[in-house]
Amino acid sequence: MKSSQYTEPNFEQFFAKIAPEVANTFTEEQLEAIKKGFASRTWTRHSLDIRVSVPIPGLRFYVVLLAGQERRPKVRLSSEKGLYPFWTPGNILFLIGFLIIILACSYTIFSFTVSSFTPVSSSNYPTSIPWIYDKSECEHTGRIWDDGKCWDSEHSPNF
Repeated sequence: MKSSQYTEPNFEQFFAKIAPEVANTFTEEQLEAIKKGFASRTWTRHSLDIRVSVPIPGLRFYVVLLAGQERRPKVRLSSEKGLYPFWTPGNILFLIGFLIIILACSYTIFSFTVSSFTPVSSSNYPTSIPWIYDKSECEHTGRIWDDGKCWDSEHSPNF
């Protein structure tokens, strides 16, 4: 096999997938042209490049999120729409799950924010103390005995 002098990794991966009986038929000029084709591809990093393996027992699962400046020609974009459609069952389930998580988080944050701005009532409301049945015990604790019940006039609804 003639691939030993070519060290470019993408070329090596490509060349390793070719059957040896076919790979041995390439001339040096053909191999050099293929190598130049691989070298001309400029691989640059994306502005956003997140690649995560998700540890789900029994499944080999990963997530990739890439974003950056669009450099693909319009012809390639239109051909890839057919190869990689956006509205697939898997994508729809992912988007629904993602939206549910976003809505739940938003609701929680909104509820917490609104409750922190809601004024706490400083009013006190009288309430009966159900475990005190005796007038003397009631008055001993600084409460008021009325209509056969012990009343606490300083009870707060925020208690």
